[in-house]
Amino acid sequence: MDWEAFYNSFRTPDFIPGFEIENRLGGGAFGDVYKARRSSLGKAYAIKFLKVESDDQRAAVERELDQVRHLATIDHPNLVSIEDLGIVMGVPYIVMGFAGDETLAKRLRAGDLTAGEALRVFTQTSRGVRALHDRNMVHFDLKPSNVFLHGDAARVGDYGLSKLLDTGRMTLSIGRGTPMYMAPEILRSRADHRADVYSLGVIL
Repeated sequence: MDWEAFYNSFRTPDFIPGFEIENRLGGGAFGDVYKARRSSLGKAYAIKFLKVESDDQRAAVERELDQVRHLATIDHPNLVSIEDLGIVMGVPYIVMGFAGDETLAKRLRAGDLTAGEALRVFTQTSRGVRALHDRNMVHFDLKPSNVFLHGDAARVGDYGLSKLLDTGRMTLSIGRGTPMYMAPEILRSRADHRADVYSLGVIL
């Protein structure tokens, strides 16, 4: 993968057709997220470019993307919407609704939440996770930085690589999760929706 060529090109107009990529919002082990605007409307979105270092990883990610295309049909007030996905210059990407810059992680760093605020955020986060579980999906990477806050609304994001519960092995072949919030069974590559319940408990 020629990452130098990718980073020299990804801010050019229509690198992702119809979008202009702006500033970096954040990132982690699985990819970097950038704010983008739809050229025709000026509406803000977030685009996550997934880090893949080998052909095996790329094939695994592409299989996951193909499995979860139906996530774009989910319309839930406590989930960040998925608008599109694809591959550019060999790099898979996911286009998501822009849920703002504020996350639960940033909010907690600024100071403690009141009991009422904590209850509201946790309840809405749980409703978003329940919406995934109702569709036989598991997030597998719930943490405060994946809970977006805007006004009184909390939305769960970064679920584009959630795993469809269709086999006994529930985790991504490239690995998944953040150790502090990860259920132990994920390390054994056998987990189900209860792994998300564990992560919610840690967040609470």
